Amino acid sequence: MSLQTVFHIGKGGVGKSTLSALTALGAAGKGQRVLLLSLDPAHNQSDLFEASFADTPRNVHRALDVMEADMEAWIRRYLDEVQQRMRDAYNYLTAINLDRHFRVFRHSPGLEEFALRRVFEHVIAEQDRWDLLVVDMPPTALSTRFFASPTISSAWTTELLALREDIKERREMITRVKLGKKEIETDRVITALSEEQQRNQTLREFFTDSTRCAVRLVINPDPLSWNEGLRVRRALSDLSISLNAVLLNRATDDARTHAQLEDLPHLRIPAIDPAPIGKQALLTLLSRIPDLQPRFPSH
Repeated sequence: MSLQTVFHIGKGGVGKSTLSALTALGAAGKGQRVLLLSLDPAHNQSDLFEASFADTPRNVHRALDVMEADMEAWIRRYLDEVQQRMRDAYNYLTAINLDRHFRVFRHSPGLEEFALRRVFEHVIAEQDRWDLLVVDMPPTALSTRFFASPTISSAWTTELLALREDIKERREMITRVKLGKKEIETDRVITALSEEQQRNQTLREFFTDSTRCAVRLVINPDPLSWNEGLRVRRALSDLSISLNAVLLNRATDDARTHAQLEDLPHLRIPAIDPAPIGKQALLTLLSRIPDLQPRFPSH
């Protein structure tokens, strides 16, 4: 992954969507090819730009495209993908009612973060189209689960691979006795698990590479926002993901952040009244606020 990506994360209502839009517009104004990707189910980018966005990127200004993920559609797509993999892997087990297991699986926890992953991986696969990806993230809980998903999935996949290898050895021992040959189907599961493990590794390496991935914490100057920010920082630190900067939105002259966030680069954005609605209002606002372009450290 060579595409540089900036994520805006924070509690609901702190201004992530507006700052994501302004960051994307600013980068496009400087000649970069930019995709503004909304993973927030609130679809605030459509409201901000007064336009209708969907899963297909839409050009709105110079080289700026905007995409709002349809999470319900991506969840269905992810479930269909898993269902097809299970059918391919277990097509020899005609006695098992796979449809019943699929119906249960559709209510499994964790589907939202895996759908978010699929959206992100889909965009990254087309990374040559853009220079910068600006991501408007959902509220904190889902965002942190998204960043944790490759680590958690990797741990599960490692155990499943070990279990499958053990099952494969035992099945081959039995089939050699009964049939004199091993079954091809046992390898399909290991192949699928290995592919998933590679995706986990690729995504985890990207999230922890500060030269390509910048996670910016958006907060307001109030204790509730600070405390949420501290929880975000701890959760990401446990995943070896560093915060790139703090965007202190709606900052007054005497606004401060928590002492445990003061070591990070800060950008102070004054309160904006009225809120910018429409592309022209957003462009006008750009000239009145600090430069929001992300700073990526060199290799």
